Amino acid sequence: MKRSDLKDAHETPGDSDVGLDMLVRLLQEEIGLNLKQYKPNYLKRRIGVRMRATGCSDYLQYRQCVKRDPEESRRLINDLTINVTEFFRDQDVYEVLRKQVIPQLMQYKREGRTCSLRAWSAGCASGEEPYSLAILFLNALAKEKDPQSWALRITASDLDDKALEKARAGSYESVKLPTGLILEDYFSREKDRYVVSEEVKRPVRFLLMDIMQHPPLRHLDLILCRNVLIYFERERQHRILEIFQRCLRPGGFLVLGKSEAIIGAFESGLVPYSRRERIYRKEGEPVKETASRQAKKR
Repeated sequence: MKRSDLKDAHETPGDSDVGLDMLVRLLQEEIGLNLKQYKPNYLKRRIGVRMRATGCSDYLQYRQCVKRDPEESRRLINDLTINVTEFFRDQDVYEVLRKQVIPQLMQYKREGRTCSLRAWSAGCASGEEPYSLAILFLNALAKEKDPQSWALRITASDLDDKALEKARAGSYESVKLPTGLILEDYFSREKDRYVVSEEVKRPVRFLLMDIMQHPPLRHLDLILCRNVLIYFERERQHRILEIFQRCLRPGGFLVLGKSEAIIGAFESGLVPYSRRERIYRKEGEPVKETASRQAKKR
């Protein structure tokens, strides 16, 4: 007999749905995690992994396990946020950022006399993405007459606290940089590990944060949210895109994963910039903020 056949004889599909709903409500009440935002099949599959790990035969039993052991809810979150990433993943995307997007952002800032660059890596996993972005920005800034006059801030967020611990440490087994970038400029070697330099770490701020909870980020120049939307239902995807639209300044850029796209005439105000690389741009004429206007905001 298969393991999947070893279910409680009294459990019906209706009972299973009730048990799942009760588990979802518990997690939202206890830790504020809204699991209803995930696709049902994905949610059941990932919860099933934890149920097998804890020896629970149904959702109600697993709910009791979560109530008894608060750490189990954290393990579930870590299991829901599968982190598969690497430095400069999909290098063609980073080449467009390097050769087109970042130069445009910097030109816009020069014209507005505001030497401030702000980006967000949403779903940053173990840190390879925001560090890759920091390297590209630092490489571009190094060519400026006065690099020290520029302020760079990259917010990197995720729901997986263990992944964020690894990200903050900035120590990796392997690193591959695009052509033209020198590894020693951005990493040091410690035994068999590559450690991110302090210069690369400095502009990156890691936060434990749910992208559905209206992050306190505004006037961003660039958002990377790659291979995250695929886990959500269409309605939730639209809500996330609305949040991104509000966080971006007019003319700011959004980068999605290769398997993701904004379909149809979605009222997000985000239009394709590079369809193949899934790069979008917020509509609206960029408002050039002068140094005096920036001073008034502060």
